[in-house]
Amino acid sequence: MRREFLTLGVVFALLLSGNVTGKERPVTEFAKLPPFGDISLSPDGSKAVALRAIQDTYHVVLLDFSGGKSRLLMAADPENFLFNWCRFANETRVICSIRSYGVLRAGQYQPGFRWYNEGRTIMTRLLAVDIDGENQMQLVPEAKTRARGDLVWNSPNQDDIISWLPDDPKHILMQIARDDRLRPSVYKLNIYTNKLRRTHRFLPSISSWYADEKGRVRFATGYRNFREPIAFSFETGTREEINLEHLAGLRQPYVLGMHEDDKSVYVIANLNSDTRGVHRVDLATGKVLETLWQDERYDAARYWVHNDLKQLLYAGYDEDGEHITWFNKDTEAHIAKIRAALGNPKFLNITSSTPNLSHLVVRVSGNGVDPAFYRYTANDQSLMLIAQDSQGSVVDFQRITYQSRDGKTIPAYLALPGPADQGPYPTIVDPHGGPWSESRGRSDFIAEFLINRGYAVLQPNFRGSTGYGDAYVRAGFGEWGGEMQNDVIDGLQWLIKQGIADQDRTCIYGGSYGGYVALVAAYKTPELFNCAISFAPVTDLQALNDTLHLFVLGHLTQARLPEGEELIKNSPVNNVGQFQIPLLLVHGDVDRSVFIEQSRTLVDKLREADKPHIYIEQTNGDHHFSLQSHRLEFLTAMDEFLKTHVPP
Repeated sequence: MRREFLTLGVVFALLLSGNVTGKERPVTEFAKLPPFGDISLSPDGSKAVALRAIQDTYHVVLLDFSGGKSRLLMAADPENFLFNWCRFANETRVICSIRSYGVLRAGQYQPGFRWYNEGRTIMTRLLAVDIDGENQMQLVPEAKTRARGDLVWNSPNQDDIISWLPDDPKHILMQIARDDRLRPSVYKLNIYTNKLRRTHRFLPSISSWYADEKGRVRFATGYRNFREPIAFSFETGTREEINLEHLAGLRQPYVLGMHEDDKSVYVIANLNSDTRGVHRVDLATGKVLETLWQDERYDAARYWVHNDLKQLLYAGYDEDGEHITWFNKDTEAHIAKIRAALGNPKFLNITSSTPNLSHLVVRVSGNGVDPAFYRYTANDQSLMLIAQDSQGSVVDFQRITYQSRDGKTIPAYLALPGPADQGPYPTIVDPHGGPWSESRGRSDFIAEFLINRGYAVLQPNFRGSTGYGDAYVRAGFGEWGGEMQNDVIDGLQWLIKQGIADQDRTCIYGGSYGGYVALVAAYKTPELFNCAISFAPVTDLQALNDTLHLFVLGHLTQARLPEGEELIKNSPVNNVGQFQIPLLLVHGDVDRSVFIEQSRTLVDKLREADKPHIYIEQTNGDHHFSLQSHRLEFLTAMDEFLKTHVPP
């Protein structure tokens, strides 16, 4: 491994981005990965481990704030593995999660039944290294099949750490589905010798174990028969089932972390409300001890439980900026000073902290503030720029609302390449993925590219989006290609009526579920669009429905899909003959969220029907454009495609 020693000035200092509007800039500028993908502080705050963009992907770099130096600790190999995240296990040893590529072999559950199809996929593993670059090893020894013994199982996911054991610097606590293909056991792992010792064997229905900083398993959650939520307490020394039905809404409760009393936990849950709040729940009984944050309009979407202090520091939501209630007043005061010093950014995320909150790493963006990482020292209230975090031009989205055809108010975000009164502008409609997700008005490399090219960008939070309570999510049940689709189309129609969108120059782009929306628009409302661009889309609802029974809670997703003839009518793969506009389709071959077969099947039918389309299949491509080369390939194709069909 090649090691580099650079001054902080070289590593940290990056050029500020240019103006949003103005001269057309090269695609390569927007395709560049953000300079830093992740930054995590050492326990004493004097160092940080960071994922630094170098060429096609991120590599592991150690930043020494006191010495003013940085060094390359570990390099990725894009053809074989990439880094997901890195953390300090103690002051001198770093652990990183990687994702590698491999073929997952289908196992027999019973004669004639397979858990899944064999295929190429992504697997996660852990690497460890000392801060001087020595003693590098892959953690978790591989399970070996003994001669004439049953085939052993090596889980594809091996990076789930449930306790960092701060008082035991040589070990971590993990959960791995090693003894069973689906149910994880708990293991204590020596991060220097790689010795693995099981502490709790897998149990039926348990999918997640929760342990405290001492390594004691305190409770567990899962699903009975992969359908019914269930929780267990270990407070009495034995496993006791606890009832959490009073917390559940449309979505199940989610545990954030331990409370400082060591007898309760922080939980995101509905508690008989349409929206999800933050509550404190007794570990032994499941009783709600207090509600810390709840809003009648919005779900809790921003929160931070500090695992070392066992305190909820803040809770709130994003809706045209941050709306946060602080519970730690000292940290609130420090954050207020950071905001004032940096020009009041719209978004401020605390990405890392020391155990005693003496040092913070924050990422800021929006409201005219370029995305950047800063290190804040509480003692002297000093700020240090670590890295400017954008290669493109930052886009500030504005929140708007419009009425759907059935009278429902639809929230959305809109970005324009110039003043509204200088429209109409060529327009790209950009529905989000999920569909149980939401747009929050944050800049990204695709939006930055489109704005620079002179396009307006609309990101609607159609019914079925999360963040606005259960009723809004439930309104999307059964509406794939139906009312959810209409909400997106009605947003474009509203922009046209307002004189913002040019009705003769429009295109629809989306990824995942948004890619599905783009495909449906290509055959249901082709008169409104000049083209469609789809990344990693669902194309065959019947094929999706047929596989959902293999997944935990898959029946809930099935319940949200259309039924009967609607399932056929709203599947793009069954309506290729009605496609009337040019299509650009891109999909990664190791996508674990939407399998590549969804696009391959559609492309076969497009070719048979002689429909105009461009198909790009990205080798080692995932669901998130993780490689810079994939971002560049996509933006280059998009640039040429839009200039041909929707000239800016």
